[in-house]
Order: sequence, then C-alpha cells, then structure tokens
Amino acid sequence: MAISAADSPGFEPFSAPHLAALAVVALAAVLAFRLGRTLGPSGRKNGGRLLALLILGYGGAVYSRQALAWGLDWAWSLPLDLCSLTLIACVAALWRPRPLWVEWAYYLGLGGGIQALATPDLAGGGWDFVLFFWGHGMVPAAVLFLVSGPAFAMRPGAVGRMMLGINIYALVVGALNAAAGWNYGYLCSKPAAPSLLDHLGAWPWYLLALEGIAFATFLVLDLPWRLRRGRKP
Repeated sequence: MAISAADSPGFEPFSAPHLAALAVVALAAVLAFRLGRTLGPSGRKNGGRLLALLILGYGGAVYSRQALAWGLDWAWSLPLDLCSLTLIACVAALWRPRPLWVEWAYYLGLGGGIQALATPDLAGGGWDFVLFFWGHGMVPAAVLFLVSGPAFAMRPGAVGRMMLGINIYALVVGALNAAAGWNYGYLCSKPAAPSLLDHLGAWPWYLLALEGIAFATFLVLDLPWRLRRGRKP
C-alpha cells in the first residue's frame, strides 16, 4: 500500500533528518566532483551516464509514487517545474555533454536547487522525503561532475542566455498556468511550505524580486569562470 503524506510524519525544516539529508547531499556532490577529476575520458563518459540513469530512476520512482498514491494529473504530473527541467538538462548533459545543457544544469541547478534543498516544499516524511532529496540531491552531484574536468570552461555570455531562458520559461509556462489553472514553477501562487518567496511580497511582485535574485545568483555562479578567463594569457 502506498504511503501518502498524511500517513507519514510531517516534515520539519532544519530538523535532524533534514540536516542529515543535506549532509548526505553535500558528501555526494564532493565525491562526484572528486570522481570527475580523476577519471579519464572513457571513465567520465560512463560515470556521467551512470548518474543520468540514477536521475531517470528517480523520475520513474516519482511517477510510480504519484500514480499509486494520488493518481497522475495534468495539474501536477507534467515536467514543467524548473526543477524538473533542470533534471532533464542534467540527464541530457551527462549523457551527451552540450554547452547549453551544461549551462542550464549549472546555473539553474545550483542557483535554484540549493534554495529548494534548504526550504523544501515537502509536507510529509517517509517516501516523500526520500524521493525529494534523491531528486534534488542528484542535481549538485551531477553539476559538479559535469564541471569537474580540468579542461572544462564555461562559455562567455552564459548569464545572459540563462536570463533569457528563464524569462521565456516564465512566459510560456505562465500562459499555460493561466489557461489551465495550474501553478507550475509557483508562477501563480507561492508554495504552501515556508520558502524564500514568503519574504518577497505578494503576487506578482515576488516574481519581479525573483528576477533580480536570479540575476544576482547567476553573476555569483559565473564569477569563478570570469576570473579564470581573466587569468588566461
């Protein structure tokens, strides 16, 4: 019998289980980076595809969980959240690295994924807890593996491309939300669980605030690559 959120203990932010999960995610990310630094081209290819399969396994587990516990529905089962699209980008980049896929995984995965891990939209424990940190925890591990190669370098102009990408996302998914009454990406209302959005004002002002936060976050994430390019002769 499937376990629903109502059948399991409620999630408490920064409780001992939450902190333990964050520690496991951090350890997995460090190990993925170290592994990526030591593997040769063939090993990196195989290691990347193994990580991609782990993410795909998470996707299969989530859809199975939804189907058994609540049923699949257009309102919550489509991969239209930024986290879902970031996981898709991670799988694509791990399986066949392409600059734009790696950029999306890096900037959106670290920029949004860390906030999601710190303030999960998670009502229950049990399998919901495991699945949430499995999926969201795979993102930093995948990203650090992708950028760990000694010869890897982020392309100039990535921040502009990412800002363009998230604005296209907001327009397209926001239009779908408005037409169908959905709330993918929290573009129409805030999550029920406490999050950063609670401090950014009412709709639609929190969306404008997120725009500024995203830009500042992308600039910070881009700083190591700009400094690296500046040091090259």
